[in-house]
Amino acid sequence: MQVRDGMSEVSLTVGPSHTLREAAARMVEKGTGAALVSDAESPTPGIVTERDLLISVGAGESPDAELVADHMSEPVVAAAPDWSLERAAAEMSRRGV
Repeated sequence: MQVRDGMSEVSLTVGPSHTLREAAARMVEKGTGAALVSDAESPTPGIVTERDLLISVGAGESPDAELVADHMSEPVVAAAPDWSLERAAAEMSRRGV
């Protein structure tokens, strides 16, 4: 089985100046657990995930005040569609994703 077999067709992009609440609402609306973060001033996209949101809320931070830019990971770690799922899992493990 290859990565392409497990890929979602849903993608979502938010900006670094969105609040975590705005990002969460868009993620819920699209039914996805992550959003790419696009910024015209950055050469590579970032990513914000459900885990990033939970860490912030669990730390007592306000999702209305916290910005995506302060909680996203960058650059995005990506797998090629033709990688095996085993290779992708090994890479995720190696990078702590």
